[in-house]
Amino acid sequence: MTRQLVLNTYDVDSHGRITNPGMFKGEGLYVPHFWEVYLDGFADRDDGKVLGFDVTAEDKAEFPELEGRRTLKLVQRDDGLVCEV
Repeated sequence: MTRQLVLNTYDVDSHGRITNPGMFKGEGLYVPHFWEVYLDGFADRDDGKVLGFDVTAEDKAEFPELEGRRTLKLVQRDDGLVCEV
C-alpha cells in the first residue's frame, strides 16, 4: 500500500497518525503498508505473535517517518487492532 493510497483511504492527523475507527486507529500511516506486506506473505519475521520487518531504503523513501529506523514490529491484539510495538 503506497503512501498516497493510505492518505486516500484513511484520515491522518498532523502527526501522521490514522484517526479513523478501525484496526489501524492511532497508528502511524505506514502501518497499513506493512500489514499488507504481511498479508502478502512477506514479513521478514513472524513468531506467531510479533511480526518483524526490516525497513528498507524504499520504505523510507515512501514513508519518511521511518527515517532512522532499521526494523518495525507489529502485533494484532485480541480485539483486532494492529499496533506497532
